[in-house]
Amino acid sequence: MSYRIGDPPANEDGSFPDERELVLRAQRGDQLAFEKLYERYNDRISHYLFRMVGDDGVGSELTQETFLKAWEALLSLRDPERFANWLYRIATNSAYNYQNHARLIRTIPWEEYAERSAGLSVSGPERLIEETELMKLVLARVSPTYRPCFILYVIEKLPQRQIADLLGIKLASVGKYVSRGREEFRQVYYHMMNEMQENEGRKSK
Repeated sequence: MSYRIGDPPANEDGSFPDERELVLRAQRGDQLAFEKLYERYNDRISHYLFRMVGDDGVGSELTQETFLKAWEALLSLRDPERFANWLYRIATNSAYNYQNHARLIRTIPWEEYAERSAGLSVSGPERLIEETELMKLVLARVSPTYRPCFILYVIEKLPQRQIADLLGIKLASVGKYVSRGREEFRQVYYHMMNEMQENEGRKSK
């Protein structure tokens, strides 16, 4: 089941409904209200899942799976104001389930990235995540334990307290996971860059 973006479900007085009201409408079976929630969160969830699994196609499938599960389980959400937190938890669990079944990170030959990644700065490489395919592969190799916090804090720019709430973990753990995720990201990045440079050196001989 997929969701299209429909016209915003307006109140009788023409005002725009807040998120809590949209969730309550959706819980009463109003699919247009849920479509508005889908419109509001689809891009964010899609980008988050793509970064979690490192694959556009899989990320898209998991996004649809996330919203389908949310629609089917919507009545179990007791606090409509926590819809975003609840949705991110569903998305995170979907990513973990996929990774547990896959048991394997898709590897791509260094040569595919050598030309596109030429000239990358080694200063603060996490800032370049959005810019290169290499960064996507590096991110996919960060430990699944640290990856959600790293993505939400470094890329999504969410405050640590909100991340703790979204993922249902202790606030103290968020800072620890972000720090370790950043360190893993840099280590993998430098390792890949060294491998690519060595390969380029062998080619030029």
